[in-house]
Amino acid sequence: MADPQDEAKRVAPVERAGRRHRVVQQGRIVLGPERQVGCVIRDLSRSGAKLRVAPEIGLPETFSLVIAAHDLRTVTVRLRWRRGDFAGVTFEG
Repeated sequence: MADPQDEAKRVAPVERAGRRHRVVQQGRIVLGPERQVGCVIRDLSRSGAKLRVAPEIGLPETFSLVIAAHDLRTVTVRLRWRRGDFAGVTFEG
């Protein structure tokens, strides 16, 4: 019979690098010099974000993300995961 403590260790959540903040902010994914796609930023932390973007939009490994908040800023991000309408990215640099 399996040890319950071993099972708990296997399914324990991974510690995040920074605290997430639930937000609803508009963003733009820059896919080329004349191609941008709208997205909604759902979670934001110091190290990354969770984006809501149409599943039929193909995302490259790295891309620029324009975040519209109190100010307008552009960051380079790296795609870490993709599930349906959502994508997780980390900030580069």
